[in-house]
Amino acid sequence: MKYTNKIISIIIILLLITYSCEEKSTLPPIDLKYEYFPVNTGKWIIYDVYSINYDGFTGDIDTFNFQIKEYIESSFIDDSNRKTQRIERYKRNNDTLNWSIKDVWYCNLNNTTAEKVEEDVRFVKLVFPVIISKKWDGNIYNTYDSQTYKYINVDVPYSINGITFDSTLTVLQKDITTLISEDYSIEVYAKNTGMIYKKFIHLEKEITGVITKGVDYSYTINSYGNQ
Repeated sequence: MKYTNKIISIIIILLLITYSCEEKSTLPPIDLKYEYFPVNTGKWIIYDVYSINYDGFTGDIDTFNFQIKEYIESSFIDDSNRKTQRIERYKRNNDTLNWSIKDVWYCNLNNTTAEKVEEDVRFVKLVFPVIISKKWDGNIYNTYDSQTYKYINVDVPYSINGITFDSTLTVLQKDITTLISEDYSIEVYAKNTGMIYKKFIHLEKEITGVITKGVDYSYTINSYGNQ
């Protein structure tokens, strides 16, 4: 009798294990949301850039309007054995002029991070899986002070410059305001497009609120596509 009970118990355990495995196998895969950082060769985005510079020496306030085009020209394996994209960046003062090469940046889409090398400085732009309120150090791979990035919107529609995107996320990179300074930075990404908007503010002020030095600029998507 005891032997029979043991056999029945073993059969039940095996059935439970089999059922558990079948349940796990039918679970949908986790959506890591890599589509927010596309890295396919030939992808390009044109941005309208608006910048205000406050000169701390002369007191001049200069405004600039121009366009930047980011084009993923090719891919290669870097020294750390990572697939890396070469981003050629072009500039023109208005859409009637020809493009001139400005500089070259790089990016990496890894299992857990999306990284971009801007002017030889590596930033962690996104982390995966994408989860609302998730935080990370955007400067972990450079020599700047630690800076906490955070998702404040995920998978929400967004309209900008006459273009509507079904799914976007917003990364708040910095938001610190004091009586004598203002630092604010966000980036918005759209699925299968990449960054569609960026706002960066770094200002120094008098106690009265008068701006004495700094910069305030934005990147707004104008058009995009694949060559």
